[in-house]
Amino acid sequence: MELYVTDLSPNSRRVLAVIHHLGLEGETDIRKFNIMTGEHQTDAFRAINPNVKVPVLVDGDFRLWEANPIMIYLSDRQGAETFCPSGKRDRIEVLRWQSWEVQHFNRALGDIVWETVAKPAFGMGAPDAEKIETGQQNFRRFAAVLDDHLNGRDYVLGNDVTVADFAVGSHSALALHPQSQVPLPEFPNVQTWLHRLEGLPAWAKTAPQAPADAAE
Repeated sequence: MELYVTDLSPNSRRVLAVIHHLGLEGETDIRKFNIMTGEHQTDAFRAINPNVKVPVLVDGDFRLWEANPIMIYLSDRQGAETFCPSGKRDRIEVLRWQSWEVQHFNRALGDIVWETVAKPAFGMGAPDAEKIETGQQNFRRFAAVLDDHLNGRDYVLGNDVTVADFAVGSHSALALHPQSQVPLPEFPNVQTWLHRLEGLPAWAKTAPQAPADAAE
């Protein structure tokens, strides 16, 4: 298999963490692009993913882009039933949380950390206070849902870590960054869960090498 990623993307991190969690490092050719210099902007890569974005998985003649489907594909390929349950109701729960994080939770979180972590790190201008405030308002709305859901649970679907955690928690390093201005202390269950995720071996192996690594 070939996996195209970048060091600057929580979406790449979640897929890389799955590779480590499932023990697939030995059979995966991991190819990293420097997105900031445009290494991915080639006709060859456009033929693999017309969106010209990462992550992308190539398994034989099968080409798959978008992080969440890649995680499910890899899990099913390995028969990782606990990590990515295939039963009808449990699979729908995985898909529910993956959809929710894309549309709500990580969208709000990403708006905050883009202004407070990424822009300063890459010299892209001063943070926009209005956008930060709007992001914080949206984050509080959706973090409250997750905080309530995590009450009495170690992970999103219960006592075992699943792909739902790797999806919802993909921005953990950015959320926990000291400059992030993400109001995590207001949501203790979410904060504890993010620290628990960071402590997992597969997640720790994919931690950003620089504290200011930013979203795609």
